[in-house]
Amino acid sequence: MTRALVVYESLFGDARTIAQAVADGLSTLLPAEAVAAGEAPAELGDDVGLLVVGGPNHGLGMPRPATREGAVKQYGADITDTDSGLHEWLEAVHTPAKGLSAAAFDTRSGGHKLLTKMDHAARSEEKLLGKLGATFLAPAEHFYVQDTKGPLVEGEESRARGWGRSLAERVAAPAAQA
Repeated sequence: MTRALVVYESLFGDARTIAQAVADGLSTLLPAEAVAAGEAPAELGDDVGLLVVGGPNHGLGMPRPATREGAVKQYGADITDTDSGLHEWLEAVHTPAKGLSAAAFDTRSGGHKLLTKMDHAARSEEKLLGKLGATFLAPAEHFYVQDTKGPLVEGEESRARGWGRSLAERVAAPAAQA
């Protein structure tokens, strides 16, 4: 049976909450699991029919070693390995030869409109997924936090559950037709 894997990076816990909510929504129609990038498998099996990835906008993009170190020093983020995260996992993971369905999300501040437009974590996630040969089920989704360290804006966790459910419906529809 096809299953979904949600791989995330979270600096302050908000992206982890969103990833788990997406997995909960996905699990209404297919087995789904959320796992931190540092614990994600180095190779995806043929049973993974949907890969969803996401993390925070940090330094206007996906977290990298320098921005993770900055999060630890400036904000007290609890990151044990600042050298690796979602970006590094996406560059190294091996996927099955067959097409992989995918989707991406990020967490971001809803504050200053110009800075919000410059945030591009999900765009980078999509580029890295594209290099893996992924087919996108939906455009990247953005979930909002109130401040750098959170919390999530009210309703975002529920919205993430609904987005996960809609992704599961898109995966299940072709299987039902076959």
